[in-house]
Amino acid sequence: MLQLPNSVLLEEQGLRDGLQMLPESIPTEYKLNLVERLIDAGLKRLQVCSFVNPKLVPQMADAEELCKLLPKRDDIVFSALTLNVKGVERAVQAGLRHIAVSLSASNAHSQKNAHKTLNEALEEFKQMVRVAKDTGIQVRGGIQSAFGCRYEGHIPETRVLELVRHHIDCGVDEIALADSTGMGYPLAIQRVMQEVLRLAQGKPVILHLHDTENKGLANLYAALEVGVSVFDTAFGGLGGCPFIRGATGNIATEDTAHFLYQMGISSGVDVRKLAAISSDFATFLGRPLPGKLYKIVQRSDVQWEVR
Repeated sequence: MLQLPNSVLLEEQGLRDGLQMLPESIPTEYKLNLVERLIDAGLKRLQVCSFVNPKLVPQMADAEELCKLLPKRDDIVFSALTLNVKGVERAVQAGLRHIAVSLSASNAHSQKNAHKTLNEALEEFKQMVRVAKDTGIQVRGGIQSAFGCRYEGHIPETRVLELVRHHIDCGVDEIALADSTGMGYPLAIQRVMQEVLRLAQGKPVILHLHDTENKGLANLYAALEVGVSVFDTAFGGLGGCPFIRGATGNIATEDTAHFLYQMGISSGVDVRKLAAISSDFATFLGRPLPGKLYKIVQRSDVQWEVR
């Protein structure tokens, strides 16, 4: 077995990727309470919103208001997703110092998600990075649908690696690959992520995993084996893209943190506090969340903390 990392950094995406699929309106005050509780649970990176068309993604209509109310914490990275130059400019105006600039490896998904062909998205990506860097903002360069598309099917690994090179040439500070559809599998994850780590030449490499086909944690383990140590998660396993057929949630933050703990890998987060957040949010919605561990941790008659 390859050497696993001693510690892993988790970026909480429940506030953005997690909420964007919900039909309910989540008040800004409730979102702020989630921010405070997630920080208290030990999370250091939170993607809090996306700057997109509120008519298409109503849950993100309060992005500016939410960002202006965020706590002033030098030890916490607050970020937002942007898909076009206007989104970057809105993030700048909202005072964020870190943004995710993203495009899809799938031409079909790109047109549904950003209303651009892949070639058009590539050209605008350069402008987006330039606008962000000119204002001193840290940029995470993202590639969606990197391991398969529900519309196009297989995504060639050569295309994904070309996009990684493109992002690096544009000057991004971090590289993030997303298994947006959950179609990735461990061997493909390892092949691609090994090459991405090599191309990144020391820049942070992030993996965003969805559990659509119940392979999320298996894919995380495969990535750990080749040296990936930063992952996106969402409390309660919330998430999914409104523009991906059959999309479901991210790997749950508490499930992931517990899985890492069992292998002796530190994530710095408190599983009990995360489980309580997910449990309370399930009560708020009036239905269970996709995550698994929060349902167990809240019970006093079962054992779960095993290594």
